[in-house]
Amino acid sequence: MAAIPNNSPFRPTRSGWVLYAILALLFGVYLGINQIVDLRGHMVVAAWKPLVWEISSVIVIFALIPIIVRFERRFRLDAHPRWRAFVPHAAAAVVFSALHIAGMLALREVAYAIAGQHYDYGNLPVRAFYELQKDLLTYIVILGVIFANREFQIRRTGDLRAAELAAELSQARLKHLTAQIEPHFLFNALNAISNRMHEDVDAADRMISDLGGLLRAAYDSDSHVLVPLGRELEWLRGYASMMAERFRGQLSFELKVAPGLDSVEVPRLLLQPLVENALKHGLAAGRGNLSVDVSRQGPVLHYTISDDGVGIDDTTIKAGTGLSNVRRRLELLFPGTHTFTLAAREPTGTLVRLSFPVAN
Repeated sequence: MAAIPNNSPFRPTRSGWVLYAILALLFGVYLGINQIVDLRGHMVVAAWKPLVWEISSVIVIFALIPIIVRFERRFRLDAHPRWRAFVPHAAAAVVFSALHIAGMLALREVAYAIAGQHYDYGNLPVRAFYELQKDLLTYIVILGVIFANREFQIRRTGDLRAAELAAELSQARLKHLTAQIEPHFLFNALNAISNRMHEDVDAADRMISDLGGLLRAAYDSDSHVLVPLGRELEWLRGYASMMAERFRGQLSFELKVAPGLDSVEVPRLLLQPLVENALKHGLAAGRGNLSVDVSRQGPVLHYTISDDGVGIDDTTIKAGTGLSNVRRRLELLFPGTHTFTLAAREPTGTLVRLSFPVAN
């Protein structure tokens, strides 16, 4: 049996109850006007009387609806076996009719007394039987609305929960993919420091210091999928500084960023694996020029990574951890709204372009 959602009907605020009462009054007035129109030409009746008849009936029914709601929660329509709901509700329908008749008679007596008249209900058993038929249908309709509303709420809650779970799963995948970059990067960085250690101990020491700064920055934002572009560029500059120490005098690195973009939220550690991939495959010997350009056109941010190395073949594009990781994260974060292309750069080298929408 499905659970009843917390936002069940008829738990309104004070203003909600006021609105509920106004709705009941307006509905009674609407029925009274229809009654006046229907009686016109057939019999002479003061206009206020049909209004009193219908408004009194509607007010009592609307007053009983919250009680029916509570009763249905106790004896739910979807209970098993079915008789557990049928028997109590069959009895409740008769009680509902009795209360409805008694309530509207009392209200009509008061209204007529105020007007200085006496209300004649007619033959009570006959009129009660007449009202009972209508009240049974009314009770069934009320139960149907209650049941339909609860099913809608349950389904809506289920849909919202499913959306939340999908979002949480997507976030978990993104964090997992981002986390894949860090050990991969750390292994390559330590390997580069080890190689440099045999050539220049001071340079290796500076690289260790740069690596420490990068790891601290990574730790500060390791729970975030999106970070400000300024923080992402700090990481990239630190990485470029470390690689410059690794290939001292041989590597030229240029970073061009359009002004006013530091606060833009971007995927964390998206640029670094692209730059690392260019150094590993395009500029494997550490010689050449590498440039990163960041610009914005309307709501879309553009990254362009260019090198003048040997280029990159299709096999490396498909198998590389960094590129496949970046591609998958873009698909999760910006499905159908991002671009990611790799192309040959003239006369030599590789050109990587990617774009995605940004919020601010």
